[in-house]
Amino acid sequence: MSLRALLARPLLAAHRLAGLVRRPPLGAVRMVILHDVPPLQWEALGRLVKHASRRFGVIGPDEARARLAGEAKPDRRAPVLFTFDDGFRSNFEVAGAVLDPLGVKALFFVCPGLVDLPQAEQPAAVVTRVLLRPEAEAPALMNWDDIRALERAGHGIGCHGMDHARLAGLEAATLEHQVGAAGRRLAEALGHRVAWYAFTFGDVGSIDAAALAAIGAHFPLCRSGVRGLAHAGGHPLALPAEAVDLDADWAWQCLALEGGLAPLYRRRLAALSAMAGCR
Repeated sequence: MSLRALLARPLLAAHRLAGLVRRPPLGAVRMVILHDVPPLQWEALGRLVKHASRRFGVIGPDEARARLAGEAKPDRRAPVLFTFDDGFRSNFEVAGAVLDPLGVKALFFVCPGLVDLPQAEQPAAVVTRVLLRPEAEAPALMNWDDIRALERAGHGIGCHGMDHARLAGLEAATLEHQVGAAGRRLAEALGHRVAWYAFTFGDVGSIDAAALAAIGAHFPLCRSGVRGLAHAGGHPLALPAEAVDLDADWAWQCLALEGGLAPLYRRRLAALSAMAGCR
């Protein structure tokens, strides 16, 4: 058993005990990040979704947006919104096989520039721009028919940049391509503008104040990959989320989902919020 698995159970127990006297802030949303979910992980995802539903409740993108805007009825809940990054074909498949039967609506972040590539060119682009591992085998991407079908089924679509470029340090024209032009391409393909953006790689080093300002000019909400609990009092362009590894020990998955790792990221979340405040 790994050290992580050994530590997960006592850490989870301590986190839950502390939660008995710590209430979530108003308008809280517990966002979860997933990526490629091949069939071997579908059972694990179903287990995680059922656990989230029992423990916190699960909501869709529209309700999450209302909560974060302070438009929902005030309460001290922290329901879960499941999000999927990169636009892999497995996301479309898992929506039909796992999420829809459970009545769960999720948010899928896609890169329109990658979707627009000829299918034969997509694997190389995924390896070099998304996976960053030359030896990796590239999962297939969704096409526009898949993405539109997700919307018709009640799921949400968000923007993940034009072609998965890291935004930190980019010049204004390149930022406009990765943010504004990507949003316009999504609007053209879907017939409406999207509200959500998630910057690629998700860490503080992959974003800066200029990039967040560019995002804010086109999108009201931006989800990061920095751990923490999103809520109505936080900055809408610095929304934290919890990445969950479906191959990890169950207690470690629960620890991540329930926010037990978030205290380790408080400084990074503060730095991200400070960047967003410099718009």
